[in-house]
Amino acid sequence: MLDYLRAGGIFRYPATLASAGQVMTESGGLSSASTMITERDPRSSFVVADSGGFQIQQGTLGPWRYQQTVLQSLRWQEAHGDYVMALDFPTGGINTGEMDKHIHRLTHVDGEDLAAMNAANGLGIAFNACMRQTQINTEIMLQHRQPGTRLLVVLQGTSEPESRVWYEAHKGYIADAEGIAFAGTSNTSVRLMLHRLIDMRDDGLLAKIKHIHVLGTGTFESGCVLTTIQRCIRASINPELQITFDTATPFQEANERYRLGAFYCIDNVSIPFEYVRPSGAAKSEYGHHNELSFPINDWCHAQAEDERNRVVFDKLGSYQAMQGRPTAYAAISVIGKTLALNDVAVVRREKDDPDPLNFVIKPTGNTALLMCVHNVDAYTRAMEQVLDRWTKKDREVRNNFPPQLLLIRTLIEMVFAPNHAIGLTDELAELPDMHFDGPLAEVPSPRKGTIPYNAHAFIEEHKARLDCYVKQRA
Repeated sequence: MLDYLRAGGIFRYPATLASAGQVMTESGGLSSASTMITERDPRSSFVVADSGGFQIQQGTLGPWRYQQTVLQSLRWQEAHGDYVMALDFPTGGINTGEMDKHIHRLTHVDGEDLAAMNAANGLGIAFNACMRQTQINTEIMLQHRQPGTRLLVVLQGTSEPESRVWYEAHKGYIADAEGIAFAGTSNTSVRLMLHRLIDMRDDGLLAKIKHIHVLGTGTFESGCVLTTIQRCIRASINPELQITFDTATPFQEANERYRLGAFYCIDNVSIPFEYVRPSGAAKSEYGHHNELSFPINDWCHAQAEDERNRVVFDKLGSYQAMQGRPTAYAAISVIGKTLALNDVAVVRREKDDPDPLNFVIKPTGNTALLMCVHNVDAYTRAMEQVLDRWTKKDREVRNNFPPQLLLIRTLIEMVFAPNHAIGLTDELAELPDMHFDGPLAEVPSPRKGTIPYNAHAFIEEHKARLDCYVKQRA
């Protein structure tokens, strides 16, 4: 039902992320279940395979079996992915306490000197344990991969020092691989991402790799930022580079929060994609029960209209939330044309609630899948519309985005501007003025006569602007 990789399905989207962590078993085997990943046509679809490193680190897939575990992940990824990912031990898993057993193993069984590593970089024993185990795993995968396997080296880090040290420890592997994957805070921090891309540029690696995947970040803002980075790198460094990214939010909203994609906005105030739980929706003029019989797309149009008419009350008085802004777009889907709300959810009255009009919506296993179908289809359609506007030739259209996002675009263009290689030794005094599309009033550009203008300093100078969306994730 949700096989969007296959032509002729409910809807078609030809690319996805698939994790080995979903098929590896505690006994050390692999699930034999048929899925859209195992049954896909590789000639007409594209899959980035994830290693399942977090689940392996946390022990949810059984005990650590050294090389056997690494190769188990590698072989499944090779069988089903166009790109495979190094099995990393993410730094985000440190706070769970599950790294303690790995630290003990690395130190007392494997003989790794984590204390010396920590003395050298001061980033903590747990961080160095994650980094060292990822190095070991990456070496195994590079050594044992099958001919034609395209490997992505994973870059982690929650801060600039962590990100820089991790990169320095892995750049030798990048030279032997086909690309990288940004994880940790590096996947949402434009600042950290730019630092590492500049390092790769100066080390000669950015011109060589074919692919960059950014894990778990699928907001409209991140789509715009990554599109700009790809266009800039293609224009000045590597014309063949492809950047991809993924998000699990449409699935999580359906399965965990029982919410449907309802509407989204594209304007110079914000570009959100809003999910609404049907039982939590504002009452329309037709009332709740009639509303449940609406086709999903009609309900989405009603939610967009409700948002336009929503009144905000604050110390300045009352006013419409969308005052002066265009009406939100309905998050429509293929199945939303015919299926109604009550086709994808079960109405259940609260037993102890005396109000007979109160109820909750909770999908069953099958109807939750239908909610996923709507959410994924609606979200990919919306993302395509956002990115189409972001790259329009019409200046008025492509600049009708929030000012902070336009500033990020300008800063990225400055960093990668052709013939203005910030951070190298060009004499900017001899070059013509740079002209950029976005607002420049607040952005000091590299000054003429500055020889050289250091890219890393420029990035840090604007870290607040570059990381204004760092806590946002979709």
